[in-house]
Amino acid sequence: MRKINFQQLFKNNWIHFLAIGLFILTTFIYFQPQFTGHSLKQHDIEQFKGMSNEINHFRDINGEEPLWTNSMFGGMPTYQISTKYKGNLIKSVSRTFQLWISSPGGMFFAYLLGFYIMLLCMKVNAKVAIFGAFAFAFSSYFIIILQAGHNTKAAAIGLAPPVIGAFYMAYRHNLKWGIVLSALFMSMQLTANHVQITFYLGMLLVFIGIAEFIRHIKHKNIVHFLKATGGLLLVYVFALGINYGNLSLTNDYAKYTIRGGNDISINVDGSANHENSTSGLDKDYITQWSYGVKESMTLISPYTLGGSSTAIANSQFADQLRTPEMRSKASLVAQNNIYWGDQPFTSGPVYLGIIVFFLAILGMVYLKGPMKWALFGMTLLALMLSWGKNFMGLTDFFLDNVPFYNKFRAVTIILAIVELTIPLLAVLFLNRLFKKKEEILNNIKPFYIASGALLGVMVVLTFTGLGNGYLSAQENEYIYSYGDQVKTQLANEDPALLKENGIDINNPTQVQQVIDQQMKRVNDQFGALTEFRQGVYQSSMLRSIFFLVMGIALIAIFLKTTVKKEYILIGMALFVVVDLVMVDLNYLNNKKSDGRNYDHWADKEKNDFPVSASQADKQILEQEIAADPFLKKLVDNVSVSNGKSRGRVNQDELWLKKLQTLGMATNYRVYEPSIGFNSSRASYFHKALNGYHGAKLRRIQNVKDFHINYNNMDVLNMLNIKYFIQEGQARRNPGALGNVWLIKEMNVQPNANKELLALGNMFMVSNETSNSLFVNGVEKKSDTISGREKVVFFDGDSLNVDLMTAVRSGVSSSFVKDVNGQTNWIPTAELAKDSLNSFSSLLSIQMIHDFDPKNEAIIGKEEASQLSSLTFTGQGSIQMKSYAPNAMVYNVNVADKQFGVFSEMYFPDGWNAYIKGEKVEIHRVNYLLRGLELPAGEYEVEMRFEVPKFDFANNLSFAGSILLFIVMGGLFFKDFLMKRKEEDAAE
Repeated sequence: MRKINFQQLFKNNWIHFLAIGLFILTTFIYFQPQFTGHSLKQHDIEQFKGMSNEINHFRDINGEEPLWTNSMFGGMPTYQISTKYKGNLIKSVSRTFQLWISSPGGMFFAYLLGFYIMLLCMKVNAKVAIFGAFAFAFSSYFIIILQAGHNTKAAAIGLAPPVIGAFYMAYRHNLKWGIVLSALFMSMQLTANHVQITFYLGMLLVFIGIAEFIRHIKHKNIVHFLKATGGLLLVYVFALGINYGNLSLTNDYAKYTIRGGNDISINVDGSANHENSTSGLDKDYITQWSYGVKESMTLISPYTLGGSSTAIANSQFADQLRTPEMRSKASLVAQNNIYWGDQPFTSGPVYLGIIVFFLAILGMVYLKGPMKWALFGMTLLALMLSWGKNFMGLTDFFLDNVPFYNKFRAVTIILAIVELTIPLLAVLFLNRLFKKKEEILNNIKPFYIASGALLGVMVVLTFTGLGNGYLSAQENEYIYSYGDQVKTQLANEDPALLKENGIDINNPTQVQQVIDQQMKRVNDQFGALTEFRQGVYQSSMLRSIFFLVMGIALIAIFLKTTVKKEYILIGMALFVVVDLVMVDLNYLNNKKSDGRNYDHWADKEKNDFPVSASQADKQILEQEIAADPFLKKLVDNVSVSNGKSRGRVNQDELWLKKLQTLGMATNYRVYEPSIGFNSSRASYFHKALNGYHGAKLRRIQNVKDFHINYNNMDVLNMLNIKYFIQEGQARRNPGALGNVWLIKEMNVQPNANKELLALGNMFMVSNETSNSLFVNGVEKKSDTISGREKVVFFDGDSLNVDLMTAVRSGVSSSFVKDVNGQTNWIPTAELAKDSLNSFSSLLSIQMIHDFDPKNEAIIGKEEASQLSSLTFTGQGSIQMKSYAPNAMVYNVNVADKQFGVFSEMYFPDGWNAYIKGEKVEIHRVNYLLRGLELPAGEYEVEMRFEVPKFDFANNLSFAGSILLFIVMGGLFFKDFLMKRKEEDAAE
């Protein structure tokens, strides 16, 4: 057999080697600090390290997956945190797409390589494909998500183009390899584990598939279409099989999360939540991050709504505060937000480049066939879906009718598809331009029209501006309501104090003068802000016009002169890259603002341990080991591997290991109210009620909304919150109920609403008059309430009744009106002493349920029907013997049948309980905790998290990976031999 001629191989494929070289060089230049001992400061990666710390520690010690962690939200599966499927060998192949480099450099390289491969599969000229790869990879959103640490999203985006390329190849060029590569690329894309991007990719494939169906019908080649479609569907199922573990377990888990519907049909105030609910996430949560309609202008001009959510003084536009026009007004606007769009906040705009957009328009003009309409249709649909709550007609239709759509939050993510389809259209046009110059030159009029129209629109938009659109909705609301706020503030001030300042509260003219003075200050501030933002908008539009003119000029030069296409392509690439990179550098750069430290990068060693133990964390450790000599011995034996005792990094590692050791030997929870459910800081060191995750269990979310947010100590006690971290100090909670306790009675509730409400106190409010009482808009004579409902009393005038004063008192109270018409709550006992009848009682309220988790358990009627008794003595002992995230053992000693409540999250798909080796039923109690009926005797109870599907999935993934490698290797070898045979015959 002849040896491979590497010289000939290089000669035939030099352009591909050049492309890879350029991609590597660009990666090393843009992300240079990564290759000099630094790592990117990524918010989500820091959060990930917190949420996955217990998982990684258990994995390191035991060499297996725990599949459950108690580090966040009281406990949850690890499927969408950190679960390794060792049987999935495709994961290793995916690393080649990242050049075996970690994020962000590796992800950026995957952007470049993935788009390049797609274009090669589409038979695009390799030089044009290089241009396309850079135009795609430098799209602003793709850089911004790298800075934020959205690594799975970035990986899924980088692997989406090859899936499209192989899909296209199967229909157009090579059925066999198109199908095989589709199996590989879809397996890799699914391995990235960002189902939302995969879902959007699937939508795009449907559009392209419809276009191919039309094309095949037109060419009377439906048999080929059916073969390609059948083959693609088959290998996509195969790819699903390779990723079965992650997809199947995630699907099982999703039913119990905030993405799987809600068993509660009320809001916190007791009103119905039907309008906001879906079979997945709530609508307001799905659409919280919705792109504004006018915000879509950022696709072609990056700063039309400012940029990222940061103070003007800290933004890239800070220098404009020092211009002669703004110098006197700088103090009025410096601390205002530079961003004024519809999103709560943003890390930066979605900008894909005005030249790229222009080339895509020309693609719609000059490209032939249904493919361009598929790309255009998906682009338009994705853009409208990204508007979310700003276009609820379409959003509601998709939420209600498109399977799985309501499982995904942040609808703006679909703009990633727009940043794929528009560059693809642009590149397809360039490819046609360089191949069919004469054809386009003979039909040049559409080029003039498209160029003039887009340029004209840009000029008009630049100088007409946004009208009144330079303030956010919140800012406009603030201005609108400010006068009323001032009036209310004056009404609540001490009249004597106001009089000292020359204000007579009873003089309407004086009051209005004060309001007008304050309004003038606000109007001056927002007037200056509007002027500043108008300048930002116009400068953004002018920069886009400049680059657009350059793009038009380059194409005109190519069409009207004999300049080589390579020069035009290089010029186009330079302008596109400069345009995009100038924007990208605002959000991820290598600057050192203080001259010493990078703004966006930190020493890799520091990022390995991104969180330092606080004084409170250390206090918890000291309190725990002081009470238990065994724990002290365990912790004292901890040391760091390098043996160094000085230096921040080593101290961080040492404290982390100490707290990890403590965590594996104890089982209590910590809660840091100041960070709530928006940070995994506490999870890095403890089993925490805090956490950071987009798919938390639904029950803990509901308990948070209804009780934890209102500091319900009974709920916090039953969750075994042993320590609170407040103001940097650890505060021990003496009321924490521990790991498990024996209760005396069951409080049976008819439905989930009642179960959840019963975790707090319940009250009876009654109308004491013949007038009308409305609870959440429904007239009632009396009603059972939690205290957060909207209650209105109508006696000719509508009185909004503040229930919290009465509810907090914990005693029977009456809502009364005095002889002057003033209303207030007073204890009912005091009302009985009112011999002068100074008050008339309008409403009364009394507590009818006081939740006592130490002695009672709330249970649904269906669960209750499975119990042998609803009352118990509560006598005996039960305590934890050993702890692991996925296995807990308890010692039990009870003289007769009892019921134990465990401060662990109820999750039916995996948690099993065993008494003397026999499996027993775990009951859901207190809405979200586990409970067990305990027979008389002395024995051990073992709880284990068992997921047989996990082992099956690993084996299936391994078998599928091997089979795919064998098929690909066989086909490659067969083609290689065939090519050699053809070469031999030619000789």
